[in-house]
Amino acid sequence: MAAKTITPDFPGNHFKVASHDLHLVHSPEDRLAAVISLIEAATQSIRMFFYMFADDATGTEVRDALTAAASRGIRVLLIIDSFGSSAIRDHFFDPLIAAGGNYHSFGTRKGFGYFIRNHQKMLIADDAYALVGGFNITDQYFGRKGENSWEDLGLLVSGPEVSRLTDYFDELNEVSQDGKVSFRGVRDVIRNWHPGIRELQWLLGGPTNRISPWGLTFKRSLEVAKRFDIVSAYFSPSQTILRRMARVSKRNKGSRLIMAGKTDNGATIPAARVLYRYLLKRKTHIYEFQPRPLHMKLMVIDDVTYIGSANLDVRSMFINLEIMVRIKDAAFAGHMRELIDDLVRQSEEQTRILLKSRDSWWSRFKAGLAYFLVNSVDYTVGRRIKFGLLKNK
Repeated sequence: MAAKTITPDFPGNHFKVASHDLHLVHSPEDRLAAVISLIEAATQSIRMFFYMFADDATGTEVRDALTAAASRGIRVLLIIDSFGSSAIRDHFFDPLIAAGGNYHSFGTRKGFGYFIRNHQKMLIADDAYALVGGFNITDQYFGRKGENSWEDLGLLVSGPEVSRLTDYFDELNEVSQDGKVSFRGVRDVIRNWHPGIRELQWLLGGPTNRISPWGLTFKRSLEVAKRFDIVSAYFSPSQTILRRMARVSKRNKGSRLIMAGKTDNGATIPAARVLYRYLLKRKTHIYEFQPRPLHMKLMVIDDVTYIGSANLDVRSMFINLEIMVRIKDAAFAGHMRELIDDLVRQSEEQTRILLKSRDSWWSRFKAGLAYFLVNSVDYTVGRRIKFGLLKNK
């Protein structure tokens, strides 16, 4: 189906890139408006996958919008990750099912499936519009938890590449019916995916035997990069990625990393700080965002921008199902760097003096333990452990 032209009613800043309309939705109000607007404007179909979906005000609002769409004859397909949305009960979606919508969970908490998360976030309407980003469907992602609300980002895309994302969603739906995921099927979907060679590409991550297609593209972009500006809520990359970032920083002393200064996960900040000294020695500018917990996944490398669900960590590179949109456009990259400039102004720069002031054998031990938990175990374990971040500020 040919993509429609985006109407002025959609929120966010509008850009035109290679026959695609893009709306960048940054503020929590714009992100929620984009979700609701897409659902309400749909005339044929809604395909929706989110890692987390909560039984709260936001979850109820989105569920009711989906139910209303199903009631007016729209085909509604909803998938949520069984681990990320483990707190929600199936009966929460009974109104959607009663209205004719389709819903199931992806994955299981038993066996090998326990280790794999479908971490993607996507909403596709009428095979014509696709909304992707880092945010989930809970109050915390839409400014409804005050200072504990996440700083995040989304991108609404309309154009010829959207229909390909529809095909991908349908393949995921097929290999996860009734929550019984065929991981061989998932692996084949990821392996057979071709992102294309145009200015806008969908890059996928997933459980393959090597670095994911998304991770491989990102690694290769660093090999030839002149500069990077990266916002990453969770930062514990592989040594290969880390060394490439260090080489870029030495080539261009303006390269920047913006990381979380606040989080709901006590392990992730110490895990990132383990790597600060190495990167600072190689002239990387590092900042920790202070006003709110940071959840954004945004990478700008030269004239290429990546936005989506993937963190810069081993789990996102090798294990989790992830989706990133790659946009090659100098003007768009320039705008994203202006957004990052604003984040920097709200951040605390990390310096060798600051690192030394909070350095002790105990802080190094905790940081090493945090790095192990984040990379080798699971984020959820880190949420149960108090690392005393404020004392090591």
